Amino acid sequence: MRLLLIFGCFLSAFTQVQAQQPTTLQEIKTDSVAQKLLQLFANKQADSAYTLAGEVFKKALPYDKWMAVCEKQLYGLMPFRNVSFLRSKNGVNKYKVEGVAALQLLISLDNLDKFQAFAIQPFQDDARKKLPSATNNAKLTTLDKTVDALLDNYINTVGNVGASVAIYTKGKDYYYQYGETAKDNKQLPSNATLYEIGSISKTFTATLLAKAVVDKKLRLQDAITQYLPDSVAANTHLQAITLQQLSNHTSGLPRLPFNFYFTTTNYLQPYENFDDKALFAFLKQFKATHKPGNTYEYSNLAVGLLGVILERIYNKTYEQLVVEQIAKPMGLANTKITLTQQDSTLLAQGYNEKGEAVPAWRFKSLAAGGAIKSNAADLLQYGKQQLVVFKSPLLAYNQLAHQQTFSDGVQKVALGWHFLVDDIDVVWQHGGGTNGCRTMLCINEAKDLVVAVLTNNATNGDALGINLLQALERL
Repeated sequence: MRLLLIFGCFLSAFTQVQAQQPTTLQEIKTDSVAQKLLQLFANKQADSAYTLAGEVFKKALPYDKWMAVCEKQLYGLMPFRNVSFLRSKNGVNKYKVEGVAALQLLISLDNLDKFQAFAIQPFQDDARKKLPSATNNAKLTTLDKTVDALLDNYINTVGNVGASVAIYTKGKDYYYQYGETAKDNKQLPSNATLYEIGSISKTFTATLLAKAVVDKKLRLQDAITQYLPDSVAANTHLQAITLQQLSNHTSGLPRLPFNFYFTTTNYLQPYENFDDKALFAFLKQFKATHKPGNTYEYSNLAVGLLGVILERIYNKTYEQLVVEQIAKPMGLANTKITLTQQDSTLLAQGYNEKGEAVPAWRFKSLAAGGAIKSNAADLLQYGKQQLVVFKSPLLAYNQLAHQQTFSDGVQKVALGWHFLVDDIDVVWQHGGGTNGCRTMLCINEAKDLVVAVLTNNATNGDALGINLLQALERL
């Protein structure tokens, strides 16, 4: 049982909107518990909410972990607004939670009317397309069928357009393509189709940091102020923050700076004008609210700043560092930030949560947090080279980037990479999300298993990647 919470969704108010009403006795009972939970969450009473959980749920998620999840993740999404009941299927009530990001709440009860399943996930419409989407999956082998069991439902749901899946298992590579590179163009994605990989870029930044450490350019415990202009370094609130804390999201810096939207002139390109001048202006005024290193707080700003520091150390752009120090040594010919005219013809059209076509994001100073584009072939190769068996030319850097640097029982983080905490094996993973793409890369070290999922839809392709990994682990 996993409680899936999505970082960085900004939901601004809590109201209850019932587009439909529960009708059967079971639906009404479940809805009653759901409403109680929502009210308790709105009042930040996670302890009281836990008393509504059944024994199955409590066994899967003990009290301490439940409290940590609620306090460190769920409360960050509160309060909700426009919560509407959609349907009940197999005893599970489904609700849509609207805001800047669309979420869904799933809940079911046990025979004592306690909740035994509870999840908050990216919203996915249940309506299926009238005509099935294209795929190259032959659906012959157990692996084929396992992939299709998840991908068929995903790609044939209204609103989802395309997906590329790359898998390394039992010593072989497998690729599966679904849907279209753009709505109604009838062009199946290929291994060469480019996608925005979003925050998977942060693992590249972690590798660059690890390389700088191994090459003795810096130390993980160095204060960030050693590498910033004097006018910025003078801020005493920055002087206790280390480079490691930028990478593992414990710096205390917010997800985005308060002046981020002051630079936005096009809502479809929120990152394109945020430059070093704006970054340093924020840092000069930053005031810490807690001690660095103690609290996990996912931060695009922190990793973006880390990229800027690496640029200053090497006197090269972030893209130059990625291409020269990672892409070329690993043989990732199509992993880059700036696209040529030819590259642009290979870029999948992205679609936001409303199904609207949106452009790929352009970045300046926060590029290290999410600017990279890649394809299924390159991302699988990148994932494979995280495994010791492949003896990557970057092995020493990868191994340092994989070492755990923080854990609070809910989040377990290396440098950039996050561990999948509810897996019995060591699994490094990172998802990525932009305005038009969702991606996921998972590496199971014990099973030498790599799963990469790239989609051109801002729905739940990242969750799809984790579900696929866990399905393959059972084969």
